[in-house]
Amino acid sequence: MRYSVVIGDVNGRFADVFGKLTALHRKQNFAFAIIAGNLFADPEAATEKENEELAALLRGDVNVPLTTYFAIGRRPLPKSAIEVLENNQGELCANLSVLGRKVSIKTSEGFRLVAVGGARRELKDLSDAGDFIAAYSNNDIQDLSKGLTDADMLITSEWPSHIQDGAKVKYTGTSQTWAESISELCTATKPRYHFSTSSSFYEREAFFHDGPAPRSVTRFISLAPFGNAGKQKWIYAFALEPSAPPLEVLPPGCTASPFTGSRKRKLESQAADYNNFRYSNGNSNGHYPQDQYSGKRRRGPRQPPPTPRQCYFCLSNPACETHMVGSIGENVYLTTAKGPLTTKDSNPDLNFPGHMLLIPLEHAPTMGAIEDRPTRQATVIELQKYRTALQNMLAEKSRKEDGHAKLGAVCWEISRNTGIHLHWQFMPVPVDLIQRGLVEAAFDVEAENLNYPKFAKKLSEMEDLEEGNYFKVMIWSETLRKEMVLSLDGDFRFDLQYGRKVMAKLLELDGRMDWRACTQSKAEEEADAKAFKEAFKRFDFSLME
Repeated sequence: MRYSVVIGDVNGRFADVFGKLTALHRKQNFAFAIIAGNLFADPEAATEKENEELAALLRGDVNVPLTTYFAIGRRPLPKSAIEVLENNQGELCANLSVLGRKVSIKTSEGFRLVAVGGARRELKDLSDAGDFIAAYSNNDIQDLSKGLTDADMLITSEWPSHIQDGAKVKYTGTSQTWAESISELCTATKPRYHFSTSSSFYEREAFFHDGPAPRSVTRFISLAPFGNAGKQKWIYAFALEPSAPPLEVLPPGCTASPFTGSRKRKLESQAADYNNFRYSNGNSNGHYPQDQYSGKRRRGPRQPPPTPRQCYFCLSNPACETHMVGSIGENVYLTTAKGPLTTKDSNPDLNFPGHMLLIPLEHAPTMGAIEDRPTRQATVIELQKYRTALQNMLAEKSRKEDGHAKLGAVCWEISRNTGIHLHWQFMPVPVDLIQRGLVEAAFDVEAENLNYPKFAKKLSEMEDLEEGNYFKVMIWSETLRKEMVLSLDGDFRFDLQYGRKVMAKLLELDGRMDWRACTQSKAEEEADAKAFKEAFKRFDFSLME
């Protein structure tokens, strides 16, 4: 395994940069170098010295010590440089070649490089514009995305949109140019490294892409310009084996891909499918042609189960509304509910509704369907960990002067092998209702009214039922814990909105029984998510690890 090196903006300082690179290369024997930013000074504002350095480079008077590729960058290339590139098939001088406005190449060492230079233009095609302009089109992105996954490196002038979503490390430099198309390209090519440039150095936590284990992992790094006043990192060396398989174990601090919510919100034609599943407050089968009850299927051919890209609980689905996500752990993420049952008025001690969903990152209908045992065990542990953190937050936020909390919580789960994506629903409940046994009684009474089986409440009975399909309720206060399990294996129709309906009646929120009658604007959803994150910050273990 050999080291390679990436450099930020050179801005025409060829002698200084290549002089330093020569000294480093003698020590490290790099495989190759990449200049990810602007190689040249601004041709419209170049000084006499900068023009002299350019002429020396084009004459071959500047020593480039090893194979070096340079990106197009954000600004137009000098005309004299373009003439040389056109006459020498993209080579500027010995050891120095251009990557072009869009390129996918395999180096002599076996590394797969993908590069997009300049900014996106609202044009279908730029093929007549040449390979050396600082622009790319959507067609260029589509061409590069076809049939290529697990690239070794992606080099782009623009940053991918949403790159800081879910990241603990935030960029503090001057504003950047972002592009949804670059996010899509990164998702398609799944590079091990994604390099760009900026006024300050930025390195995001590694993130994993959706797919079967072992998942592809990307590290996004943006380099500062050479000679910057803040002495930010302008050069980055790393060891990389060509076309190595994905890591078996995700690196520490690795997050889910930040690009999962980067596309436009759903079209109206998708509304029925969307309403039936995403945040539908039940483990819905909305992707199948059937009604809201289990066991009753409409006529017509059965559709295949949705893939993670189609599942609205999977972060890899472009339609997943990540503006509502409150926390992302190693195996579980936490989000505010769409059309929440409780409201800010329901719980004055909170500045947000408090109706939450705890969702495993694994796309599976039940916990047992997660094939990898360590992942399954870690998911169970993290679900409980998030539930405990939420409970602790409620207790602290509603603490009375006598030291007792005014709020407890109810959490429920629908686990069925015909479901789509397992999740838990969680909501605050006045502690008085819990201590008086009214929450437990509400579920019992509604089950009896619907002719459901009785809830199992003994540990041994609950464990037996959890071997099959079941509905589980977890009731909590600081002084009382209760669990109860209802078998779903019997020959009866189970209402997927059962949990919400029970709680709506108990909390006297009958008008909010249907979540679709409780929808909010995106701005309201974002405000609730922001308020929740602020309240949960002290309890969010994902920010502490």
